[in-house]
Amino acid sequence: MQLENITRIQYVDGVRFRRGVVAAASRLIANSPHLDAINVFPVPDGDTGANMAGTMRSIVRSSGDSLEKSLEKMSALIAESALNGAKGNSGAILAQFLCGFAEGVKDMPRLSPSDFARVASLAARRSCEAISDPKDGTIISVIRDWAAHLSSKSHEYKDFHELLSDSLHYAQKSVKATTEKLAELKSAGVVDAGALGFVYLLEGIVDFLENGKIEKSVTLDLAPLYNVEGVQSKVAVDKLDFRYCTEFLLKGSDIDKKSVRDAISGMGDSLIVAGLPDCVKIHIHTNDPDAVEDIVSGFARVDKRKVDDMLVQHKRLLADACKVGIVTDSTCDIPAELIAEYDIRVAPLRLTIDGQEYIDHVTLTPEDFYKMLPKAEKALTSQPSPGDMKRVYARACADYENVVSLHVAKVLSGTYQNALTVSKDYENVSAFDGKQLTVALGLSVLEAARAAQKGATVAEVTKIARKAIDNVRIFVTLDTLDYAVRGGRVSKGQGLIAKALNIKPILAFEGEGHPRTVAKSFGYKRQEAALIRLVSENFYGKSHLRYAIAHAAAPEVARKFARIIKREFGVNPVFITEASPVLGLHSGPGACAVALLADD
Repeated sequence: MQLENITRIQYVDGVRFRRGVVAAASRLIANSPHLDAINVFPVPDGDTGANMAGTMRSIVRSSGDSLEKSLEKMSALIAESALNGAKGNSGAILAQFLCGFAEGVKDMPRLSPSDFARVASLAARRSCEAISDPKDGTIISVIRDWAAHLSSKSHEYKDFHELLSDSLHYAQKSVKATTEKLAELKSAGVVDAGALGFVYLLEGIVDFLENGKIEKSVTLDLAPLYNVEGVQSKVAVDKLDFRYCTEFLLKGSDIDKKSVRDAISGMGDSLIVAGLPDCVKIHIHTNDPDAVEDIVSGFARVDKRKVDDMLVQHKRLLADACKVGIVTDSTCDIPAELIAEYDIRVAPLRLTIDGQEYIDHVTLTPEDFYKMLPKAEKALTSQPSPGDMKRVYARACADYENVVSLHVAKVLSGTYQNALTVSKDYENVSAFDGKQLTVALGLSVLEAARAAQKGATVAEVTKIARKAIDNVRIFVTLDTLDYAVRGGRVSKGQGLIAKALNIKPILAFEGEGHPRTVAKSFGYKRQEAALIRLVSENFYGKSHLRYAIAHAAAPEVARKFARIIKREFGVNPVFITEASPVLGLHSGPGACAVALLADD
């Protein structure tokens, strides 16, 4: 394009600033998949493009079609919008840059090129100050280089096109240099994703000035940097020092950012504390998001929270297969190692024992529970809180394209109904009634999780889960009816008769999950024989038997049942585990649940 055809812009006011930001956002959003593909630092989790795009979308939505001419007011609106929508490391840095820009234009209705250079330098400094350990070779170094270049030539620029076009070329050189500054980038053969994202923003503005319209096309200047084949495999990791990308938005008044930073600085890395006195964005990579929240909530109200499992995101990029996430609740009794292996997300139920509330498998282990139970005067269970369920869904939806959620039978708990209600806020979540409890639910969940890990579609995972729900059987042996009497499921008279005659019942949960007594035996030996008879009647002649056993403080009983079933069928259990407090509360110590699943 001929230079004389370019519109000369001598100043920027609120309206022009917003148009420039929209143009910048459009270019970045169009190129965000490329940023995701080359995202390897600080963690190869492939979400820098999505995070920066989400930040810019928040700005565009909030500023709307505003015709506010005051640069001070418009920049303040955009800064606050960026903080509210900031996502990820680069998004938080970008939000702080815009906050610094808003600070620099205070009391200024419009901006000249030389003013812009000065304000950009302030914004760059504020961005650096927000980061606990800024690294050379990232978005922050490109912002710093770009601002320094602007400052050195500020009195030479005649208009904004000259300023932005010249500084864009310098920023492009700076981003190309990032490859040699960080070992991770050099190993992968890419530039820093956040730094390239900042360059996209500048390109969008320059294109707008030159063409008079907002372009969404991919830039050609940095096309060689798009060779992303095998990038993630070049920096593959098996573990992370700090696994969870954790973000909080604090709202309050006179929030001391330095004090917040100091309070949590030892709890992870990639710490950014950005924002304004009444609105602060916190970003940190940590292993304990809840502990971080406990601390930062002491400074102001936590308005938003986001936690992403970066290791799962990284492994998903490597496998390019598992796109369906699995959610369940703590009644499933799946051991922790299997939950980790298949990345199953678990919403915990709650218990109240003698007035003290506990979170299943979080603040109360099964082992501790069974020690407390005989002495407890009153014990109750309750479904996961809506907040717990929402956090589980939010994290699963951030990591997976679709989520399948299986829960304890609705006739036994309100957990499924809670899940159904909360899941309506998420378009990619499907919640199902598991129609079972404990290890019977666990086997169905594992069937779905294995299918998801092999790359099954959400429709395929759903079909497999439904089939498992329909086919799984569970038999629960009870040592005593005392706890069933206490819970009102058995009358006192029936309980006294059973105790007097040493009757040992076996329950099955059938249909929608209704409990039914399927055998009554006099003493342990006959109970064992009755259990094996039930297993044989239901599973002889079928193939691919899978079974799991949960016990209520009765490990020897569980191991004995496993030995008997292996002798009969030649198959080891998928797992043996201690039953969750939710089951033990109603069955009492000594109970044992055997769940089985087979193919016709």
